[in-house]
Amino acid sequence: MYIDQLKLSLFRNYLYQELQFSPHVNCFVGVNGSGKTNVLEAIHCLAITRSFRSAQDGWMAMEGERGFFVGGKAYSDDMASQVAYSWEKGKGKNIKVNNGDRKASEHIGDIPLVAILPDDTQLITGSGADRRKFLDVLLCQYSKPYLFHLTQYDKVLKQRNALLKSFHEMRYFDEEQLGLWDMQLIPHGIEIATYRKQFIQDFQPIFSKYFHYIVAQGEVPEIVYQSHLTENTEEEWKALLLEKREKDRVYQYSTAGVQRDNLQFRLNGQMIKNFGSQGQQKTFAISLRLAQYFLLKEQKQVSPILLLDDIFDKLDQYRLKQIAALVAGVLEGQVFITDTSLERLRKAFSEKTSDREVFFFQVEKGKIEPISNEEEQ
Repeated sequence: MYIDQLKLSLFRNYLYQELQFSPHVNCFVGVNGSGKTNVLEAIHCLAITRSFRSAQDGWMAMEGERGFFVGGKAYSDDMASQVAYSWEKGKGKNIKVNNGDRKASEHIGDIPLVAILPDDTQLITGSGADRRKFLDVLLCQYSKPYLFHLTQYDKVLKQRNALLKSFHEMRYFDEEQLGLWDMQLIPHGIEIATYRKQFIQDFQPIFSKYFHYIVAQGEVPEIVYQSHLTENTEEEWKALLLEKREKDRVYQYSTAGVQRDNLQFRLNGQMIKNFGSQGQQKTFAISLRLAQYFLLKEQKQVSPILLLDDIFDKLDQYRLKQIAALVAGVLEGQVFITDTSLERLRKAFSEKTSDREVFFFQVEKGKIEPISNEEEQ
């Protein structure tokens, strides 16, 4: 899977830009604020149907503009698809594939993608919501049933929470009415928890493999799935929701269920969040994303697109070389990398172990130009 062409119009700091990519490794070099990350964000929108850093689509429009357009040509098994992602004030976002409208739920997973970002240490130090998002984004890309159950669960949960709030405002409480929403919530919750537990079993050995690829042997990483439920049966769900009912009434929202699940990350038996150094936390987070890449590849039977946004800064030379060797010698999919240092990227990829091409682009104030072979030399 790779993206051959990209068109940006009124997107972030790009008035208009057309780009042609290599199916191998594409490196974007420029100072902070020049627009490197914006290119990766646009690619993420085409694949995942949302930004990796903005909660609202409107924030991606050029300042003062009422909309933006991102278009690309994606190839898989010699089949080309024209994909477009646009937003217009007052109308919202629109996704098109080969000029036909597409729902986000239908499109997610068609262009498998993994992004490794500077703030990925939030997976370690952030809230449970950050870790659940990590789970959900990956599972939704390769499991349409999981996406369906997650979407339905969220819809029912919102209705249940709205009912709890209305009970508080109206100063009455109807257990029977709440129980009706419980019965709609439970089947989807059971499926979500089942998929997540299977995910951890599949993910752990892949994660350990690539963690040790980067840092060598000696440290023992571990991922533990935390849930209110042990058996994940209908009876256990009913008992849990009944047990939490008074707390739900007081707090005016649902305090138990898969929306409260969490992942615990450990290194050598200790919580890396509390005891790991910054370097260990960063390596752990990068390893999580690399494992995400290889699990997605295994499930989809196609190499995902990989985005690496300014992750080489603060990595020691050994770990930088190991990641570069993975990108240039082990990965088969298309890779997009941003960095502030052309010299650092050249050095990292100076010892390639395959014939994969590495292309460089210079980014300056919303303008992108390829760096010619003569300039590289």
